[in-house]
Amino acid sequence: MTELNSASDDLELTNHAPEELPDDSPSGRLPLMDAATALAMLKEGQPLADVRIEKLTLQGEFTAPVIFKNVVLDRLTIKKAIFHEVVEFAKCTIYRARCERKSTFEKSFCMHACKLKGCIFSGLTIQGLARFDLSEFFGKGDFKYCVFQKDAKFWEVTCDGWFGFQHCEFHGLADLRSMSIGQGLTFNHCLFQKDVLFRGISIEKKLDFEVSHFDGMIDLSKAKLRDFVYLETISQGVRQQFAFANAVVDRMLIKPKQIEGRLASENSGNHELAMREYGLLKAIFQTLHRFDEEDWAYYRFKVNQRKSKSRSWLKPWTKLAQICDLVFLDWGCGYGTNPGRAVTSALLAMLFFAVLYAIGYQHFEIDSPPIADLPADGIINRVVYSLMTTVSVFTSGFGGDQFNTAHGWVLIPLNIEALLGTLLWGLFVVAFSRKVIR
Repeated sequence: MTELNSASDDLELTNHAPEELPDDSPSGRLPLMDAATALAMLKEGQPLADVRIEKLTLQGEFTAPVIFKNVVLDRLTIKKAIFHEVVEFAKCTIYRARCERKSTFEKSFCMHACKLKGCIFSGLTIQGLARFDLSEFFGKGDFKYCVFQKDAKFWEVTCDGWFGFQHCEFHGLADLRSMSIGQGLTFNHCLFQKDVLFRGISIEKKLDFEVSHFDGMIDLSKAKLRDFVYLETISQGVRQQFAFANAVVDRMLIKPKQIEGRLASENSGNHELAMREYGLLKAIFQTLHRFDEEDWAYYRFKVNQRKSKSRSWLKPWTKLAQICDLVFLDWGCGYGTNPGRAVTSALLAMLFFAVLYAIGYQHFEIDSPPIADLPADGIINRVVYSLMTTVSVFTSGFGGDQFNTAHGWVLIPLNIEALLGTLLWGLFVVAFSRKVIR
């Protein structure tokens, strides 16, 4: 059996027969065309269709369109080539293609609905539209040191292995919508000057952006990402934004400072959508046990929830509810995520009421001033008594003695402070408990 397998391998190497791809590749049914004949026809601008070609090398200048339709290409090589017109591969089957050295496509480069196995695209500069839509990659899909000067479309590309871009530049829209990757998708030291669309993409393993730079939007809406997504190491331009609407992802490594002010839906005023996206981020941070980041996402969720509700002065109670929500829950304690904000709000409230008590000092029945050696109506006694009163009322509520010794208009701020103090104490307890108890 071992000798038979060895003989079969030797025969395959001798005949250079391409491997069969899934879906019943038509390579055996197409006539074989000599590579030199094919090259001469391409130089004359004649399209090639329904043939099989082995060891075709595209090198030098091509002034006419280069068109392949339903062609099987085994070991296609592109090196130091300049294509002045469109280059199109339509419904072709390509084995072990190599772009060995820098080649330039002055107009569009299209590989539409092709089947590719063992192909490496390296050193390509595509000045027009680049299209790989509906193509199937068997094994790996590798793009290295490629420059896409206009839009690059990988719509509904499928790959049963790893798919990667290394040191590539995307100057136009990068459209990777609805791709299906059997392993993982990686971007290593890539540049994206416009939006990158991953909407509807499906990836079984990691999505890794490593050290890449983004100037436009990273749109992960409706993406199905079943492993880790690595975004912590990217660099961001001034106008870079994110979109996560309806994404299916549990583990995404990203920092709040990378998202702050960069959520596209929030920036456009679509607070209902932003609320759902922050809810997704909260769930992700919770899964990763990043509780501070979870609190941040929850706070942004509540802010957008408040802003998404319809309010109208024709229904004044809705405006009142909005104001109470803002003042007590947002400013008061950051929706239960910031106990420090509750303490700050309490201190500011006590200082405010202390000023009122100092102004209405004469409305308190004081048996003896706090500092007996100083004038009873002096500024120091007013300040000390007002501070003592505000702390007592704020902490003890309606049980303070000041309600029995005060008269006149100061009773109003006394009641308000007692109510406010009770509320802020409750908010502090909730926020502090959230931080300590998980």
